[in-house]
Amino acid sequence: MKIKSIKDYLPFFALMLANVVTLFVYLFAFNGRDGIKILEVCVVPLIPLIIPALNKIFKISVPFSFNVAVTVFAFLAIDLASVLDFYGLIPYFDKFIHTVFGIIGAFGIFILLLYGNGEKLKPWCFFTVILLSVLGIAALWEIYEYFANMITHTDMQRWLPDFNTVGDMTVKEFFATYNPLWDTIWDIVVAAIGVFIFFAGILADKFCGYKLSKSVYNQVKIKPSSQLTV
Repeated sequence: MKIKSIKDYLPFFALMLANVVTLFVYLFAFNGRDGIKILEVCVVPLIPLIIPALNKIFKISVPFSFNVAVTVFAFLAIDLASVLDFYGLIPYFDKFIHTVFGIIGAFGIFILLLYGNGEKLKPWCFFTVILLSVLGIAALWEIYEYFANMITHTDMQRWLPDFNTVGDMTVKEFFATYNPLWDTIWDIVVAAIGVFIFFAGILADKFCGYKLSKSVYNQVKIKPSSQLTV
């Protein structure tokens, strides 16, 4: 196997090792027995294999850095947030995850546009497409959470409090503090903030002579000097 091929699978091996640690922590430190969470730990290492598979099937070269970003996001969103319940342990961790999604989602749409000759678009149009695409994906996720809540009677939006601690609050008092719409809107807002963080990174990289993104441009056969003349 070539060195490059081995490199492509490093995110898979790294996430596999991380998930072994996560599983032990969940089983022994948290005394966890939730079959769904155990299944998540077992399945999530397959995510970093998707991009190498796409590269082979479609004869493309999705940048290695994007696979690393997706792998890190999978670890944060599934291992830490879902399995080890960082959502409950750390305030606003959910909003942090959605912000990271905005950054990585923007990166993914950025790569997709470059493969689709997006460099021919005017810069304002190029970046508008990225922003609207990420916001669209974020909205679709919120729709999924809404219907999943209805079907499974769970709290995927993670806005419900511990009902043993709310006391004798009136309905008006309850919904003044706990509002599922607040969660939905802010999930989309912080995703947009993530997109603008990505844009700031692109602008900083431009002023640095495309030192950070040069490998990305090279893999999609684009010259950095012809890109993003913002």
